[in-house]
Amino acid sequence: MRAPNAPLLLLVAACGDAGTGSTSAASATDASTASPTSGPTPTTGPAAPTTAALTTAPDATTDASAASDSAGPSTTDIADTTDTGAPDDPPPTCAPVATDDGPDLPEDYGLATIPPTMALVDTFYSYDLRTNIGDCATDRVEWTFVAGPAGARVELPGVAATLAPGDTYVHEAGGAAREQVKVTWDLQAEEPGCAGFAVRWRAWRDCGALDEGAWAPALTQTWDLALRRNHWYSGDLHVHTRHSERGEEAGSAYDYVQRMRNETTNDAGEDFADRRQRSLRGRLHWLVFSEHTNNEMDECGGHFAAWCEADAALTAATGRDVVRQITEDLRGEVLLVAGAEVSNKFDGHFGFLPKNPYPGHPLYAPDYFENPTDYTLDVGYGPGVIRERWVDDAATNAGEIAQIRAMNALAIVNHETGPAFWVTYDWSTTDIDGLEVWNGGNRHDRYDDSAYNGELDLDEVTKNDLLTLEIPEQPIDRSWLGLLKTGRWPLVLVGGSDVHDYNEVVCFDGPCDPTQAELATPTTSVWAPRFVWADGHDGVADGLAAGRVVVHDLANFIDLRVTHADHEHLVGDTIENYAPGTPLELRAFGRVARFVDGDNRVLLILGTRVDADDPTVDVLYSSEDAAHFVTPLQGEDHMRYIRPDSSFDRAWTVTLDDLGPDAAYLIWAQFVPWHNPLYLVGNGQDMALTGAIRVRG
Repeated sequence: MRAPNAPLLLLVAACGDAGTGSTSAASATDASTASPTSGPTPTTGPAAPTTAALTTAPDATTDASAASDSAGPSTTDIADTTDTGAPDDPPPTCAPVATDDGPDLPEDYGLATIPPTMALVDTFYSYDLRTNIGDCATDRVEWTFVAGPAGARVELPGVAATLAPGDTYVHEAGGAAREQVKVTWDLQAEEPGCAGFAVRWRAWRDCGALDEGAWAPALTQTWDLALRRNHWYSGDLHVHTRHSERGEEAGSAYDYVQRMRNETTNDAGEDFADRRQRSLRGRLHWLVFSEHTNNEMDECGGHFAAWCEADAALTAATGRDVVRQITEDLRGEVLLVAGAEVSNKFDGHFGFLPKNPYPGHPLYAPDYFENPTDYTLDVGYGPGVIRERWVDDAATNAGEIAQIRAMNALAIVNHETGPAFWVTYDWSTTDIDGLEVWNGGNRHDRYDDSAYNGELDLDEVTKNDLLTLEIPEQPIDRSWLGLLKTGRWPLVLVGGSDVHDYNEVVCFDGPCDPTQAELATPTTSVWAPRFVWADGHDGVADGLAAGRVVVHDLANFIDLRVTHADHEHLVGDTIENYAPGTPLELRAFGRVARFVDGDNRVLLILGTRVDADDPTVDVLYSSEDAAHFVTPLQGEDHMRYIRPDSSFDRAWTVTLDDLGPDAAYLIWAQFVPWHNPLYLVGNGQDMALTGAIRVRG
């Protein structure tokens, strides 16, 4: 423990936005990729035709379907190493932000924001540009989109017209468009590199009866946007079809795939195609089907059926062979996996996450045969049947976890606490492989906070500009963060929608039925340099096991990087040989969608020692804290706000002076939850939660 009131952190002054203080990264390249050419082996099952609707979309030829020519290392488990997965390319070196503001500016007149200067390709970019018009203002301003990519636009609030590069617009109707615009660009088809922007603004000023009025000086803001390769692949690990207790309307595996590919919508007419609001990359890439192991249709049961029901067509069935055939028919555009939810009648449910469901399969695990998932293991109750409470009243959670591992799968605690007491985990053992840190039932609520970070009171951070707080939950090891503090590494974190109906919609504007859930709300996005299920290092399952994960909803997303000694690290990585007092460059970039709740999101980068006896958590960066982190700009301090429908990019440099008794420290990022007290148990949305980066001395 450090001495009372002794600062853990020496905060090195840096710009509150990365536009003027970007970090460096080590040179690294992605593993070479090539599309698989050999066809998969045929599946077994009834004579169900390959449906014509299951054709590869024209825009599906992205790196999502790429697979390396060489297999990854044959590791039984994720090793406790410095890096996990192939390193990312270093960011391109682009020009810094510049403002041509001229001499003798009027008081309280100027630009009030710094643009985000980093984004991922195949997402959406929007910069909420704000100005301060000052005294003597009129309703007349002029906006010019001086330069930008051909597809970019400048949007003025309340104005139908948009500006393309080279356009000028004189606005004389007052309102918000006097002082703000949104610079937007859909990055779906873009490649990594630098993209230049320039926007000019000036206001007509009239200071009284004897003043004829004149244009104030024009201000031009110029910046480059560094576009980075995108290896985040989005999916959902808690998905139930019609075979999990509900009626035909709940849908089949095929129906869910139609949703993934935007071939059909939810009940509100929405799909995932909109990168600006509805998703990270315009679709879902993978799903794990998690049928209940109890109360299923008799012909399916809790035994990982290959084809369920036996005489069902591909469009109506579910099962191991069904999801494989759909994946094959789509040539790896999506990855579908059969898991399960081990559904005890009391004391907890477990997600069954297969490590390698189809060993050596050219789409799932090319040339990789380690950790084959044994769906038919028989422990005395039939092939594939989990010995759980519905099967044997004497079954224990520890025994179920042991069987899941013996079948070469990971045991994930689902909805570890909540209002439904019969599914609450009893914590009879902490020897688990991971936690569902956000369950989609009841939106995002305090029970999800409990599973992720021990229910940290982050509202107090924003209200009082705190630099430290404590994990309230005891014992401390009953959350993902708490288990990491005991020394567990890696530890899986996932989000699961718990959807039971493929087109169901979560309620947005009032008290919720806790049983309502919507596909990919939340979404689990995994960093996977190869879009395969497993290769021992770089696949989706490998990323899940290593904690290379962001759990989020809609287009809300945080990409956290930490640079040390000119080498950049992502979530799931370990920074080795850290010497106390040396700088760590933190950078979090991403975007927020149109908000369901509230009008501002607060980005926090947090840290804590690996020490179960110390509940202290450090605030390494807070986007709303002008006392410690935010650089004041001209006029109202708009940099304290992450506005709806906008990208962000924040950087800060810290040094750590004490890594604790285990010489290890954890860094992660999240938004402050917005829990509306009018809703049941304060549920909200508009959230993103990252995995952790570990620092070791």
